[in-house]
Order: sequence, then C-alpha cells, then structure tokens
Amino acid sequence: MARAAVDRSAGRCESYRGRADADFLIYLGDSAPSLRSLHVTSSLYRGEGDLVTAAIKKLPLLEQLALSRGIVKKEWLVALLEHCPRLELLDAGGCVALELIGKRLVERCESRIGKGLRWPQRGDGVCPCCAMRAQIYSLRSVIVRGCLDTRNYF
Repeated sequence: MARAAVDRSAGRCESYRGRADADFLIYLGDSAPSLRSLHVTSSLYRGEGDLVTAAIKKLPLLEQLALSRGIVKKEWLVALLEHCPRLELLDAGGCVALELIGKRLVERCESRIGKGLRWPQRGDGVCPCCAMRAQIYSLRSVIVRGCLDTRNYF
C-alpha cells in the first residue's frame, strides 16, 4: 500500500510517515528523490545496516528524520552527515544504539544538527526488544515499591 502511494506521487513525494524496512527505504530513495521528511514507525534491525546506509545516500534533500523504534548504527549517522546536508532534525530517541558512538561523531552531529538532535538510548549490546522489556520491568518494580504515583503515569 505504501509503495502504491509513493508510485502515485510520481516522484514528487516530499514526506513519508509509516512502516518501512530497509528494502522500502531503498525503493523510497529511488522513487521519491525530493523526499524531505521521513518518519519510520517500524523497527530497523542490525542485519539491514548496509541497505539503510545505501538508502540514506539516495536522500540528499532530507531535512527531517524520525526513527520510532529499532537500532541506530554509527554508519547510519556518518551517512546522514555526509549525504544529507540539509538535515535539521534527527529524532532517534525511541531507538537503541548497540555500539558506542564516538566523541568526534557526537560533536559532528551536535554541531551540524544542533537542537534538532535527539540521541538514541544506549543499549549496552542488548537487543532493542530486550532493552525495552528491561525498562518496563524496572518501571513496574519501582511502582510496586511505591516510589511512583501511578495516577500520573498510567
């Protein structure tokens, strides 16, 4: 269905929000060269790394990128900095970084994107699903101990 919508735009699609895997991102890069805003609501996984990097290289007009779930790799950040000169917003706050992002790369991202940058959570080598479950478990244990007023959170 998303491919049909992109096809109907006849190359003029400037914004996409929805589920996307690495193959669809490649398709989007080929079919929507004027894409400016991309919000991926599904998870991107470790095995899709090279395809995601290739897709990023096909989106030079990208100004906003929001990733709701999944992982973020260093290679993707480097590709964004090198191939998306107009990038003003990178929101990866719902994602997990499984590898350490070096200080130089952090500085490059912060100087280039600035206030529109929301970093992924640090995953410490744990898959995103396990990290999310651990966060939910720790929140529940805090609530059970009576440290949180649940009326404000649920």
